[in-house]
Amino acid sequence: MKAKRFTAIFFLSVIVIFMCLLAKGVSNKLINKNKDRQIPARQAKINWAILYPFEDEKITPKPSLKLWKSLYFFLYIKTKIEPFVSRHMSHYLSVVETAKKYEDLIGWNIASVYEYNGITKLRDGYLTGIYSPGDVSHTSAAVIDFAGYCRNKGIDFFYVLTPYKVCAYEDKNISGILDFSNQNADEFLGIISNAGVRTYDFRKILHADGMEHHEAFFFTDHHWKPESGLWAAKHILEFLRDDYSWKVEPDVLKPDKFEQKVYPEWFLGSQGKKFMLSRTKPDDFTMLYPKYETSVHCEVPNESIDQTGDFTIMYDMSLVVSRDYYNLDPYHAYSYGDQPLIRITNMLADNDKRLLMIRDSFSDVVIPFLAMGIKHTEAIDLRHFTGSIKKYIDTNTPDIIIVMYNAESVADNKNWNTHKHIYDFR
Repeated sequence: MKAKRFTAIFFLSVIVIFMCLLAKGVSNKLINKNKDRQIPARQAKINWAILYPFEDEKITPKPSLKLWKSLYFFLYIKTKIEPFVSRHMSHYLSVVETAKKYEDLIGWNIASVYEYNGITKLRDGYLTGIYSPGDVSHTSAAVIDFAGYCRNKGIDFFYVLTPYKVCAYEDKNISGILDFSNQNADEFLGIISNAGVRTYDFRKILHADGMEHHEAFFFTDHHWKPESGLWAAKHILEFLRDDYSWKVEPDVLKPDKFEQKVYPEWFLGSQGKKFMLSRTKPDDFTMLYPKYETSVHCEVPNESIDQTGDFTIMYDMSLVVSRDYYNLDPYHAYSYGDQPLIRITNMLADNDKRLLMIRDSFSDVVIPFLAMGIKHTEAIDLRHFTGSIKKYIDTNTPDIIIVMYNAESVADNKNWNTHKHIYDFR
């Protein structure tokens, strides 16, 4: 009885202490709210489904609420409590960082294998997630069908694969053993290539160019660096010039034609945020600027942006001006992050081509540079664009369409409850 009473008193004390810390945090937050740096809220509410309606309104049914209601309730509470506590609990980050440091000291570096956004370390300390073998039949069929749709419209189409952080050539101890992102991607590309879809595999190009795979990425984030995005954009322009006879100049994207503004230890990526500063160091972050004259018209409807200026109007510098590891993401300064739609017109381009890129977040650091070689560059993120991509194509008639996705996206083994399905090309 004494043991049970002690246990009850202990847990009650923990709860009381937790509530006191939380109350203190909320109080401090309210007292100091006017001192916090505020970023203007520009986001406009746009119903893309009204602007670009679907011909077939049939939506893939969600799992039975009756069957999953307990899980949904848990996830809902979890998504509400965690951000609230992280914002308001006094010394929250210090407590978590101390716990992470303790795990590091005792050697507790075991990753939760295949959990959503689970993190582990590669041989050289780079942080990465790992992916299980997955079914690529649905995604490959969607791409093949969409390529056929483009072909019937007289629109050129090709699929671009950006590399995952685990390298098929260098990470033999993980690739094909713990992580199967490359194996999934190989199977996926094989299927769509055999069906006649043109593909462009940046994993192979990275290796062929003699680049160190991990160094193309941030140490603490799953994304590649802006310098890698510039490199990729130049290759895409070369591909458009050599294989589609576009009048473009890839040399405008040579690294020596760009000024680098380096922010030392400025960026803690999504993977680093899970490890926290007690167990990893932040990355340097680079903003790239052309040394030559530029003039662009940039539209970002969800941010109420519609303006003409130089190259810099494609950057959201509010995410870079201050170093805030846990609340700001400088990576999304490029192209204003994961936008439903962004349109860029290069006023100085020596062609009248229109490119539509259907993309994920890896293209944030590709789009501004690609726009330096093409008259009209448009990019859609299907995780946020809720309208019909086919209706958008019918309305805007691009010359070429690129689907540019990362290797980790090709298999149907993700938690689709948290994202729009990026292979829904209706």
